[in-house]
Amino acid sequence: MTNIPYRENLRRLCEQAGYASLSKLAETADSSSWYLYRLERGLIAQIPLGVMVKLAIALGLTLEELWQELGGGNELGKIEQDQAAIEENQQLQQTIKALQGEYTRLQQQLIYQSQQLESQWQQKALEILEPWLLQWPTAAAAAQQNPQWPAQKLLPLTKPIATLLQQWQVEAIATVGEIVPYDPQFHEFIGPGPGPEIGTMVMVRYVGYRRNEALLYRAKVGYAGDA
Repeated sequence: MTNIPYRENLRRLCEQAGYASLSKLAETADSSSWYLYRLERGLIAQIPLGVMVKLAIALGLTLEELWQELGGGNELGKIEQDQAAIEENQQLQQTIKALQGEYTRLQQQLIYQSQQLESQWQQKALEILEPWLLQWPTAAAAAQQNPQWPAQKLLPLTKPIATLLQQWQVEAIATVGEIVPYDPQFHEFIGPGPGPEIGTMVMVRYVGYRRNEALLYRAKVGYAGDA
């Protein structure tokens, strides 16, 4: 019996709006008749807000008027509050997602900047070490050939520097005394005589270096017979 007021009110609103049946109202509101079936039983709080808006428009009523007519009373305010809470939560989630994206971007930027600073510092250190890098391997090779030289005792002391260069991914281009095909991309001819053609066998006099496949210094070479 408690369902009768809801059913009567809905049918009265339907007739006032000029609809011959509830199905015609549902068709005009582009909604399922199943929602009207639930409205007849007073289950207004279970109807989606969007559907209620369509029905109100089809009946020529405001949303609040429709709720009052069908016994919704103050529940409209509760539904609107719930909807506002849902929208606020969605905005909050979007804000959190945006903040997480910004945090990730800043974190990646800091890592990149740290890598850049480390690379710049290493490059500066290599520039300071340049004279030693270019001259020492040749001096060391000469010392190894003559064990009587006092410099022979200094060779083990340079191992930490060699380890450091390895960590920085700095590698030598050939070794002193090595015979290699001449390649002007990696070799600098220091004479005597005219420069060799590409592929001519030459001897390395001073080693060159590259870092991460990038050329730092060309190896200085001369003809093998001029050693």
